[in-house]
Amino acid sequence: MSEQEALSEALGEQAVDVLDTAEAGRRVMVGGAVRVTGFVVGVGASVVAAAFVTRHLGTADYGRYQSVVALVTIVQFLTDLGMETLGLREYSQRDGAARERFMRVLLGLRLFLTTLGVGVMALVAYAIGYDSQMILGAAVMGVGILVAVMAGTVAIPLAAGLRLKWVTALDLTRQIVTAVLSIALVAAGAGIVGFLAVPIPAYLVVLAGALMLVHGTVRLSPVVDRRAWLALVRPAITFALATATGAVYVYAAQVLTELVASHHEAGLFGASFRVYIILASVPGILVTSAFPLLSRAARDDHARLAYATQRLFEGTAVLGGAALVGCVLGAAPVIAVVAGPQFDGAADVLRIQGVALALTFVIATWGFTLLAMHRHRQMIAANLVALAVSATTVLILARSHGAQGAAFGTLLGELTLSTGYVIGLSRADPRMRPGLRRAWRMLPALALALACGLLPVPDAVATVLGLAVYGAGVLLLGALPDEVRERLPAPLDRVGLVVRDAR
Repeated sequence: MSEQEALSEALGEQAVDVLDTAEAGRRVMVGGAVRVTGFVVGVGASVVAAAFVTRHLGTADYGRYQSVVALVTIVQFLTDLGMETLGLREYSQRDGAARERFMRVLLGLRLFLTTLGVGVMALVAYAIGYDSQMILGAAVMGVGILVAVMAGTVAIPLAAGLRLKWVTALDLTRQIVTAVLSIALVAAGAGIVGFLAVPIPAYLVVLAGALMLVHGTVRLSPVVDRRAWLALVRPAITFALATATGAVYVYAAQVLTELVASHHEAGLFGASFRVYIILASVPGILVTSAFPLLSRAARDDHARLAYATQRLFEGTAVLGGAALVGCVLGAAPVIAVVAGPQFDGAADVLRIQGVALALTFVIATWGFTLLAMHRHRQMIAANLVALAVSATTVLILARSHGAQGAAFGTLLGELTLSTGYVIGLSRADPRMRPGLRRAWRMLPALALALACGLLPVPDAVATVLGLAVYGAGVLLLGALPDEVRERLPAPLDRVGLVVRDAR
């Protein structure tokens, strides 16, 4: 029992939920930073492993591997109904016994739906003409997804309680285990099936850790109750459509490229797509850390929600600009490290997807705010339009322009989705309309940073210079949210204050 809980019990009062306190904001900011730091360390391990895997499999087999991953991910999103994110929102908006009952029903339903999805994955792989190794790999990866679903559900109380350091530790452990096993499989000369089986042991480790950390918080034995499942599924359908379609159109680009372009072009797109997906996880991590707070504010205080959403938008916009600079200037060295010289053509693909990535960062903030407000229909409409635009573009351009054409499909999809989300927020509550005052300030810094690519220096040097110029520009121009600037080291904070006062 914590000191706060013990004191509350002594006073005969109910312990205060951290989500209802001013402490929540600090935990979100610090915990979000910790989660991103842990993610960066994990990505370092993943990049090392990816460098071994891509060289081991080659362009054709790596394209097959990534196509299976994309297909399994799509089917997972469609069968899981977005239950993990739904669970985090509902857990944050419920109290007491209602929380525990909800979690037990949720776990039982997710296990059932995911088991069903494993069979669907293999059938879909067979129906679209995958070879026997790809079909087996889809089934094996499906088992890994089942374990991941269990681990994710069990860890919901950790995230809702803003115990983000433990969430970070579990995720970092998973990434390191995945990297170590992948390198071991390369040494053993494994094929794509072996690599697709890696999630099974990695998520078993996470599941064991999560069970120990939440022990005593809520009882998490699954409930098999058809009526309770139906009661949960009905509102979850619109939630699922809102969340799944957004992921489907991104991963669909890889699947469609494999179908209409050559294996070589699909492999090039797969290498760039791997980098894109890794970097696109950063805004998801940040905003997911804040999602319990957004959910509670959406229930109780829209003024607090508008404030939090605006600050998240400003922060993710700055990070999205950094991602754009890194991908545009550093595409060649990044692909060389991640995939090797046989994937040189993927650098131009990554530059295009780097522009899309800048939009991905702010889309995460707007999307999770709409979810917190239960604005599922607006999200569904925006995602379906984005899916149609992206899929049509990929089918047309990937056939004629290969991987670069498919990358344009990703860019147009993100542009369409960001526009739809802003419209949805504005119609839901005018206070949620994003303010652009700080965002405009980062544009000169972005332009100067990209200009470093014109310098007669190696790409790696130009990338470091560009990121340094961008960081200095963002600070000097006052583009950082005050809450972030105040937590910078003292010398940098003083620079920001001087500039702000001068303005």
